[in-house]
Amino acid sequence: MNRSVGLVVDSTFGISREFAKKHNISVVPLKVVIGDKEYVDGEFDNQKVIDALQNKVQVKTSQPAPELFMQAYESQFLTYKEVICLTISQNLSGTFNSANLAKTILDNPKVHIVDTESNINGAAYLLEVLLNYLNEGHSAEEGVQFVEEQKGKGSLIFTVNNLQTLVQNGRLSKVQAIIGNILKIKPILRFKRGVLDVEHKVRSFNNVLLYIVEETKKLMIEGKVVVRIAYVD
Repeated sequence: MNRSVGLVVDSTFGISREFAKKHNISVVPLKVVIGDKEYVDGEFDNQKVIDALQNKVQVKTSQPAPELFMQAYESQFLTYKEVICLTISQNLSGTFNSANLAKTILDNPKVHIVDTESNINGAAYLLEVLLNYLNEGHSAEEGVQFVEEQKGKGSLIFTVNNLQTLVQNGRLSKVQAIIGNILKIKPILRFKRGVLDVEHKVRSFNNVLLYIVEETKKLMIEGKVVVRIAYVD
């Protein structure tokens, strides 16, 4: 069954151009600011970000302008009766606010904005299961409710190679970072429903992997588990 609901996401979902084109999904890009230069997310080599972080050059993102979301909505309305827009967690970016402002300017109640309260693999997974759900013929309102139900079923677990990253965003003091780096302590962080917490600390990266495996085993007791892995450098 062909779906009747259009889809808009931001570029942090990391979906390929081929996937977006195949399923007629509009992708609104964020800007990535490296030092004093600005780039369009998805249109430059990610090695630039890695090199910048290694050289302690500031890297930050800039939310899309509301006009870009308006263009994406209007593009989807050429084919669909309603539109659902999924965004990166609003606790990580102002993208959600831009998407809502665009809806207000457009003044169309057929636009539905959903904060995934997630990022990267988590947000991409929500998009994929929503796409399958809408292809079954469900409405936009049903789709929004479906995503809300899916949010609490998963989370992102990750670590950082250099604790200085956590100092920059206020999660760790400079003294803690210095001691942690010397002792090779790896913090394990969990991001769930828009909340980031330092959940555990281990020695060495191998112990990070073991922790993730054990957490997966706990979930497998309840049934089938989808595990996706993202890494940098």
